[in-house]
Amino acid sequence: MTRQESERKLNELRKKYIALISSMNFAKAQKIKNKIDSLERELEPHSLGELLQDYTPEFKVEMLRKMHKLFIYSDLLEGAALEFQSELESNGIDAQVKRVLKELRSIVRIPDEEKNTSLSDNFAGMCDEAGLVVSNIINKYLAK
Repeated sequence: MTRQESERKLNELRKKYIALISSMNFAKAQKIKNKIDSLERELEPHSLGELLQDYTPEFKVEMLRKMHKLFIYSDLLEGAALEFQSELESNGIDAQVKRVLKELRSIVRIPDEEKNTSLSDNFAGMCDEAGLVVSNIINKYLAK
């Protein structure tokens, strides 16, 4: 669900909540209120640092490692999907790659949305290096 769809759903739930409270239907109103709270939490932006502040340093390092892997894999997949789509389209083949690209872009944009130049630059460098390593591995196996 996109952010816009989530916000629309949130507004619908709020209207429903008000109607249920007005009609004294408190049990159903509470269920709707729980859904509202859950959706509001999903819409709140959270940095990884905020989410991990109560955990051990070892756990934080492991989560950072996994976060970087997710971003790098997504970036590599986005690049591969763009190349694949371009090649298919240049040969007159209509591919359904656009939906995948949209999802991957939403993940790849996260480091840039942090407004941290150092993080963004490090991420770009890691992605470039990982892309070269993956390309070399693929070329090595294709040459066999």
